[in-house]
Amino acid sequence: MCGIAGIVSKDDSNVSGQIMKMLSIMRHRGPDGCGLVIEKAIQRGLSLDELNVESTGGSVAMGHTRLAIVGGLYGQQPLEDCQQKLILLHNGEIYNYRELRKELEPNHRFITKTDSETIVHLIEQFYNGDLLQSVTKTLRYLDGVYALAVSDGRDIVIARDMIGVKQLYIGENERYLAFASERKALWEVGICNEMRLLPGHLAKLSEDGIILKKVLEPPVNLKTSIYDFYEAIERYREVLIEAIRKRVDGLNKVGVIFSGGIDSVLIAKIASEFTDITCYTAGLVDSEDVRYAKLAASKIGLKIRVKELDLEDVERYILKVMEAIEDRLFGQVEVAIPVYAAVEMAHEDGLKVMLTGQGADELFGGYPWYRAIVEREGYQALERYMRDDILNLYRETLEREDKITMAHSIELRVPYLDPKVIEVAMQIDSKLKIRSSKDKLGKFIHRELAKRIGVPADLADRPKEAAQHGSGVHEVILEIARRNGFDEDIVKNIGYDSDKSIRERLGSSIRYGYKYGKKELWTVPDYVQLYLDEIALKQKLVCESELEYIKNIGQHLIFI
Repeated sequence: MCGIAGIVSKDDSNVSGQIMKMLSIMRHRGPDGCGLVIEKAIQRGLSLDELNVESTGGSVAMGHTRLAIVGGLYGQQPLEDCQQKLILLHNGEIYNYRELRKELEPNHRFITKTDSETIVHLIEQFYNGDLLQSVTKTLRYLDGVYALAVSDGRDIVIARDMIGVKQLYIGENERYLAFASERKALWEVGICNEMRLLPGHLAKLSEDGIILKKVLEPPVNLKTSIYDFYEAIERYREVLIEAIRKRVDGLNKVGVIFSGGIDSVLIAKIASEFTDITCYTAGLVDSEDVRYAKLAASKIGLKIRVKELDLEDVERYILKVMEAIEDRLFGQVEVAIPVYAAVEMAHEDGLKVMLTGQGADELFGGYPWYRAIVEREGYQALERYMRDDILNLYRETLEREDKITMAHSIELRVPYLDPKVIEVAMQIDSKLKIRSSKDKLGKFIHRELAKRIGVPADLADRPKEAAQHGSGVHEVILEIARRNGFDEDIVKNIGYDSDKSIRERLGSSIRYGYKYGKKELWTVPDYVQLYLDEIALKQKLVCESELEYIKNIGQHLIFI
């Protein structure tokens, strides 16, 4: 896990200082090493302070900060092919790299033991002068998650995995084209109109601009073919166990972001068969998540660390979370706080890898509004909504949690979003997920598998509760906003409209879930969003162009 960045000057000016700015603001993503290439000159070191750009200049540069997991400390990037024609940056993990390396070794010289080096030699195998085509072919062989960039001296091609587990942003202004693992790196060089490189897409960057191309499709459009309960259980068991095994293989210690809900309990139970697991939970004292997490760890025999939060803790975390996730949307901030506090404990324990249960609700029908969809519109409509939610995970969940873990130099791995797990889940009849509109739990096949591998029934059948409510954070933030002087009257008096402030609405509950359930649970109070906007303005947590509306509103507030 790492951070990558690159920049191309449109007017042939020197970008060495700009690439260092981009890497410096993302140094938390890679404390174990770094490197850069300016034109064709490569430097590598254990820290950014070791790199010297004063004597090096050029109009094209790429850089990397490294979190060492595979290959130890001897794998600083950029990496080169045998002919030194190709230069690669990679953020992520390739789970089948050993098999690929074995096939490549007879004809390629490997310098490191990293999974990343396998990619550059695979591209070399296909390279015939067309970089875009050779990267396209390479991606079809990779089992893993990644954001990568490769240059052949003429073009830069960047790519993102088919699910979007690893984020990558691109953008341009009048002077530069650039890409980076985090938005703030682009803001640092004056690019505020950044956009995501979409999952399964490539982009070619040159002085002429950006060319986008979709090359991979996630396995979400498969026809239902598994109708039998026992077949569904066995197929799901097989692919989930393998997905978890390969994500903890070779690791002595792994953490789990643990709420005591069925998704994280099932992950922790299976992972504990392969490695040493510690569960990490955060929430308000006596919150449902804290209570269930302690109970689950005790019943299954798992180690657990719990951080019990109070109002002052939550208020302190708000700023930290907004800075980490590069977002100020209330729904994102409130969900992120218990995750951030849990990951913080894992960092204190020196962990480098954590597992999460994200993705299970979208694959197996866990959200409470899914039942209402079945009742009102039927199972075909349910399947459309679930596919849509899976395809939106990259921006609604995965970016947020990757940024939180990487703020603590920890890699997050997502077993439920292994392509094989998705493939099997999408083939299972949706009636084995939600048995009827009266099924108050959902995720039937998912819960039944948990029981069959030893999860007690009271844990397996715990009803779904959103993280912000299960942890108790939601109501506390409402109180914090009021304590800081924000309420409905202020919103009314100054004419504030959160729809004009927020760039995009994230989360299926916000996009459409409120239509099928208790609207008050998912509607964002404008006064709370205004409070978060005020923090973003004061602390300069967004790009300058996004501050204009907040500034105009802010001039009416005595708090700013």
